[in-house]
Amino acid sequence: MTFSEVRQYQPGDDIRHIDWRVTARTQKTHTKVFVEEHERPTLLITEQTPHLFFGSKVRLKTAQALNVAAILAWVSLTHNERVGGITFNHLHSQWIPPKRSPNTVLQLLQKGIELQQQIKRPMAPDSQVWVETLQQLLKVNKPGNQVFLIGDMMQLASHASAQLYKLKHNTDITAIHIYDKLERELPKLGWLSMTQNLSSDKLVKLDSFRAKTRHSYHTLYQEQWHATREVFSKLNIPLIEIGTHQEPLMTLIQQKLIQ
Repeated sequence: MTFSEVRQYQPGDDIRHIDWRVTARTQKTHTKVFVEEHERPTLLITEQTPHLFFGSKVRLKTAQALNVAAILAWVSLTHNERVGGITFNHLHSQWIPPKRSPNTVLQLLQKGIELQQQIKRPMAPDSQVWVETLQQLLKVNKPGNQVFLIGDMMQLASHASAQLYKLKHNTDITAIHIYDKLERELPKLGWLSMTQNLSSDKLVKLDSFRAKTRHSYHTLYQEQWHATREVFSKLNIPLIEIGTHQEPLMTLIQQKLIQ
């Protein structure tokens, strides 16, 4: 309960809230009015793993994830909400308790930059990173929090659905998938040399001029994306996409995540 105003006493008001100083000064009974504070702290769970250390145009996925987190943090703070969260990579994670303070937001973002600078090269996704992060979140989360999950939702959906299910019971969750256009569509650039995975040195030749090759490439991504959407849909968790080529502020406004 937070103090709202002092007004003249009305029948039915709690006599324990009578403001005796104002009553003595005005010679009329006045009471303090309190309202219930509907606070909803914002927690930003921001991925900065080597799997996001990739970008074909404009910026890396790691940078876009931090851009989105920064915008959501500052907007929440201007709405007088407490802001905190967890920023993590493949080596470390940092929990910042939510506070109504610009310094807390700066601390959260600075930690994200530090974890991003620890990445030396792209790596295959670590299936346990999101599991461990959500387990950490379950320990510190409180009912009613607003949680934004920012990063590679495909790995999260594949391996951390059990933790998501537990978190969903008393938390308002929104998932934000950060992607790059090259992951979806193969450009028409002729013969391309690609590795089978991030740990392999073996090159695979692809003829990107062939429509069949481009279609197969796109289909593989769409199958993974469809499976991810199915998991979040069953959990009734909103899932949106933001590309590395998109302007993050306008995209968040268009998705109605901020006003």
